[in-house]
Amino acid sequence: MPVDRKVLARRLELLLAEVDRAAGKELDGALARLADSATVLLRAAGAGLMLVGEHDTLHCVAASDRTGRALETAQERLGEGPDLEAFRRDAVVVSTDLPADARWPDLRYLVDREAVRAVMSAPVRLPGEGPLGTVIGTLNVYLSLPHDWDVAEISALTAYADVAASLVAMALLARVRGTLLDRLLVALRSPEGRRTAPPRP
Repeated sequence: MPVDRKVLARRLELLLAEVDRAAGKELDGALARLADSATVLLRAAGAGLMLVGEHDTLHCVAASDRTGRALETAQERLGEGPDLEAFRRDAVVVSTDLPADARWPDLRYLVDREAVRAVMSAPVRLPGEGPLGTVIGTLNVYLSLPHDWDVAEISALTAYADVAASLVAMALLARVRGTLLDRLLVALRSPEGRRTAPPRP
């Protein structure tokens, strides 16, 4: 699965530009496009994105296809798998052949063993406190044949996970800005706000 670094860099640049335009407005659609693009750029059979929800549990928010979504939801049900391990360890986790991987023996029964073989999961981190930031989810890709993932592929997925983090960060920022603006408008419309508001020029 060789990765064209120039094509990847250009595509990531375009996706980051889209992040800025779409922040908070069409997050679901942007996440779906991110998963679809991951399959093309990383030359994978499919991809999925999981984000943390209540009680620090991961939930599938986007997948390139039904097989990818089934892989994510199977891990949700079992509470184990490459995505959950990548999230807990804050590190890339690879499996050369998922059905034969002894780390998650029950997972093989919940996924299509002919469609999902090699899997690679990377943590999605928001910048913040600590050297690595806050892990908010995982991005994974899978292949339909066993595969030994190389350093270039791991680096490419890590870069793509950073784009996913940027997308989520921009959406959260837009939501916070919208909340603050709503509060400001409510305050300005109140009698107290009108009395303290500066006169118009």
